[in-house]
Amino acid sequence: MRKYILFSIISVLTHALSSGQNLKSFNNGSLKLHYEEYGMGPALYILSGGPGEAPEHPYRQIVDSLKSFYTCILVHQRGSGMSKNIPINENTIKIDNYTQDLELLRRVRGDKKIALLGISWGGFLAMDYAAKYPNFVNNLLLICAGPPSYKLWNVLYDNQFSRRSIVEIDSMNNLQKIFGTKTEKELDSLKIADPTCKEVEAYKEFILFHVRAFYYDRSKVSRPMYEKAFYDFNFQVIPFIDKEIIETKYDITDKLKKLKTPALIVYGRQDDQGESTFYLQKESLKLSETHVIEKCGHEILEEQPAEFFQILLDYVKRTMNQR
Repeated sequence: MRKYILFSIISVLTHALSSGQNLKSFNNGSLKLHYEEYGMGPALYILSGGPGEAPEHPYRQIVDSLKSFYTCILVHQRGSGMSKNIPINENTIKIDNYTQDLELLRRVRGDKKIALLGISWGGFLAMDYAAKYPNFVNNLLLICAGPPSYKLWNVLYDNQFSRRSIVEIDSMNNLQKIFGTKTEKELDSLKIADPTCKEVEAYKEFILFHVRAFYYDRSKVSRPMYEKAFYDFNFQVIPFIDKEIIETKYDITDKLKKLKTPALIVYGRQDDQGESTFYLQKESLKLSETHVIEKCGHEILEEQPAEFFQILLDYVKRTMNQR
């Protein structure tokens, strides 16, 4: 046991040192934003989910698997990871702001063309960038990506609700009574200042019930990994994006249909977003290929990592020389 603890400490320190050495920054107006850079070759921008998810596990697994093919740019999006400490409001958290950050980063780095790999919200953001800057994108790798139209946005919430038992729903309602008087901003501050307070503990358990609906096999939910993800995640940004998508009737499907960009679409058969989300992506992206992983929910890299990486590496090897 002591050896395992020592090994874990060494691994964490090694990761911290290596990520620190590769951490870079750029400015968008008054905001200082960050990214990490690994490997050699054409640029691949890796976009985490959420929005608000820190680009840690499993994104570093993806970097390790692809850095011999690409220069992997692990983006710390505004409001997440090392770019977390920015004002969070309706002016800073907009879809177009995230897209402009990527375009500014491309210019700062001097990349003429980029590939984008996005998971969940990251895939949504990758499609948005490609729709707005089609001349600068040479490949899209979309992993359980969000729907490119507001018309399917509520399918996700309907599916999640339908997967919960009456006992789970009752538990979530009771937990919400404890933390419900706090805003996302207050809860996010509390989990840092007083992580064991009753409101934070209730919020953490509430989100855990929420996360369980992402999985086909709920036994795959790792409590230690979840605990880390909970404290790293910035939940403040999500309501702003949800509101924007619904109120503006966000829909980029017509723009995506005009693209001549190859795309990989991967999703789990039991993803809570619903297969209509991925059919719409396939229908919109004419040069796409689709892979469905059976007995798998939204968290592909937790439930079926071997099959996922086989699909990913096969696609990369086949398409690297086609650009």
